[in-house]
Amino acid sequence: MLLAAAAFTVAFGLQDAGPQPEPMACEMGPVTRTYGQSGWLVYACADNRTLVFVSAPGNPAMPFVFISTPTPDGYRLQGEGNGSQDATRPAFEDLSRMTEAERNALLAETKAASVATPSR
Repeated sequence: MLLAAAAFTVAFGLQDAGPQPEPMACEMGPVTRTYGQSGWLVYACADNRTLVFVSAPGNPAMPFVFISTPTPDGYRLQGEGNGSQDATRPAFEDLSRMTEAERNALLAETKAASVATPSR
């Protein structure tokens, strides 16, 4: 399974009964980072604020994805998958401590990686 090679689409608020937002493309990147002592592939989304962290091949968290979405008070970090909690928990803790400056730098890096990589 090459989940990391796939383009991501994120839909928000799926549990709400109201109108559903349009899915958002999350195709900028990836850049490789280490969180919780495991490898992650990081993609940025079309809103230039949302980040998607996908467990890299060989990561014991695989398959797992974290999505960091903007909120009025900062960011919300959600995770989903079937990987080892021993690998996802430390990554969640690292990602939860990410500063605004670190987020902005990561967004810039994902954009640069997309420019350097031809369209899929």
